Amino acid sequence: MSNLILLGPPGCGKGTQSKILVNSKNFHQISTGDLLRESVNSGSNTGQAIKEIMEKGDLVPDNMVIKMILDVIEKVKKKFIFDGFPRNINQAEQLERSLAEKEKKIDHVIFINVRLNILEERIKKRIQESDQSNRRDDDNVKTLLKRVEIYKDLTLPLLDYYKEKNLLWEVNGMQSIEDVSTKISEIISN
Repeated sequence: MSNLILLGPPGCGKGTQSKILVNSKNFHQISTGDLLRESVNSGSNTGQAIKEIMEKGDLVPDNMVIKMILDVIEKVKKKFIFDGFPRNINQAEQLERSLAEKEKKIDHVIFINVRLNILEERIKKRIQESDQSNRRDDDNVKTLLKRVEIYKDLTLPLLDYYKEKNLLWEVNGMQSIEDVSTKISEIISN
């Protein structure tokens, strides 16, 4: 069984590649973004607090995210992909401990590398191509730029963390969706 983490800046295609793996390789996608949006849409007090945090472009506290993820892992009986998690070293360490307690582990960490200067163009395109009902609250350039800064500060150090564990693979995210997908398939078949 091959459990994955997809890393990369906002707008690099993690969600797209996750969906491809779900459909073609029978993975279960654990998207913290989706989990957080579901909580927001629930209308609960927790959901309202999360909404306020996300609208500012800030990260939801680790303990809230970890609890949501562990609830999903309890139900998953197949290989899984983390999309958008972990976002920092603390989350990575908590995830590793939590998975070990459930006798699970991460087999591959795939970094989808894109030039940060093109992300603004990608987010504008995503906004234009999505209808109003499917648009994410955080799909705007101002929020994206703040998320990119947070990514640089907190998430980039994960590359060294996973490299030291011999789990890190890098894919050129500037390629076509199909080429990125092919490369990811090659990595996970190793």
